[in-house]
Amino acid sequence: MAFAPNKAPQVAQRFADSSFDFKKAAIAAIPAAIATPAFAMDSIIEALPTETLSLEVQFGAYLAVLLGTLLPVLFLVNLYTQTESRRAGKGGGQDSE
Repeated sequence: MAFAPNKAPQVAQRFADSSFDFKKAAIAAIPAAIATPAFAMDSIIEALPTETLSLEVQFGAYLAVLLGTLLPVLFLVNLYTQTESRRAGKGGGQDSE
């Protein structure tokens, strides 16, 4: 922040000029902190998705698995077939021209 003006002294001065009392704010926050539990288990459990929802699989996932498996396998089968046909052509025999 090389070219940004320094506004920190102005903000600090405004805060010092305001009549904000930290003791009153702390005393007002104590009942609210005591009334709320630190870890509300019920609310967290209710917010989680149900088991049936978490086990649902979308169609795109099936498509990704099928295409991700099928396309490389087809490529490798095609590559193997071409390689074997070239070897047979070079070696001579029944399949050579």
